[in-house]
Amino acid sequence: MRCNQALLCLFSLGLALGCGGGGSRTPDPGSLTLLLGSDSFPGYSQAVVSVERVDGSADGANWQGLGAVKATFDLVKIQNGSHQVLLTGVSVPSGTYNYFRITWASVNYADQTSLPAYITPSGGQGSPLAMPTSGTTVVPGTVVVPASGAAQAQIMLSGQQAIQTHTGTSSPTFTFQANGQAYDLGRCAQITGHLGDGATNLSGVEVYAETVDGLFMATIQRRAFTDGSGNYVLEALPMGILYYVVAQPAGSASSYPALATAVNATAAITYGGNNLAFTSPLAPGSLNLSVTPASAANTVTWGELRQNLSTNGSVFQTLIVRSQTLATSASIDQTGFLGVYPNPYGVTVQRSVGGAVPVMKIDLTQPIVNSGTVSTVSLSYP
Repeated sequence: MRCNQALLCLFSLGLALGCGGGGSRTPDPGSLTLLLGSDSFPGYSQAVVSVERVDGSADGANWQGLGAVKATFDLVKIQNGSHQVLLTGVSVPSGTYNYFRITWASVNYADQTSLPAYITPSGGQGSPLAMPTSGTTVVPGTVVVPASGAAQAQIMLSGQQAIQTHTGTSSPTFTFQANGQAYDLGRCAQITGHLGDGATNLSGVEVYAETVDGLFMATIQRRAFTDGSGNYVLEALPMGILYYVVAQPAGSASSYPALATAVNATAAITYGGNNLAFTSPLAPGSLNLSVTPASAANTVTWGELRQNLSTNGSVFQTLIVRSQTLATSASIDQTGFLGVYPNPYGVTVQRSVGGAVPVMKIDLTQPIVNSGTVSTVSLSYP
């Protein structure tokens, strides 16, 4: 009897050491599926990059390997909802990841006779794409991987801070700035719709999802081109936000006035049927924009044309109708907005250094674009 009591005491002590007394237990792992997507960026028919691996971190200092990717992607082909998989259902430590680090590969996994990174301007020839000198890119974004559960996230590369074009030499050179953010898709919405003029589908039109802050300043959150059927997909949009969907179709012979609609994305679902019906095209004009001083080596500068637009037939907002990255030379940054609908426009210039939050400059004049004419705006950046 005494022997049984002694064994019972030892068993109770073992339970106490295992379940209390300051002991800790490693959380169960979770499963992570990680996708790669890209905003649209006009002017290119190919933008090829190769990925070696992806790591995650809670604090940006201590990194956890998430998995080897070893794949090559054409960013032009993963726009408009056509994302690609980086990692599928990999087992990772559960917890909150606030940063993701992409290691760029030195080999083209799709075609080992090709460069690991290159770009082809529309109507031009392929050129090497210079990747970040560190060989890696860190993107922020909060993704929660639950213990014994699954999470799905998507890294979206920025369309307005993607590629810096250097001119002023015998041939342009291109640098990939690779700015972006990771999104927990369990907390993100999609917006879809169609652009058309009567029975005519409007394809290849850039569509923007924008937010407006308390100072009534619009910022592009996502951008995509319509497909051959005139359809668009704006993905990885954090829910609980009011988005304004804006487009201004243009061609070499005709252009349309911009239209906008508002979408209150309150849930992590697809908001479909956000169609924009365009009419009354006019012969376009164009606007040339130049900015001094020129961008530095790790800097991207882009310009935006803004207008007061009605959304859903009632509310007016000052929204972005065109956005383009400027090419930089030794002394000046320049771009040309072609196919612009005749109208007055406000001009905004933004410059991002190393992917940081840009400082905004607004030109207070209202340049007027007339049919068939070229307007010119020259700005000095602070």
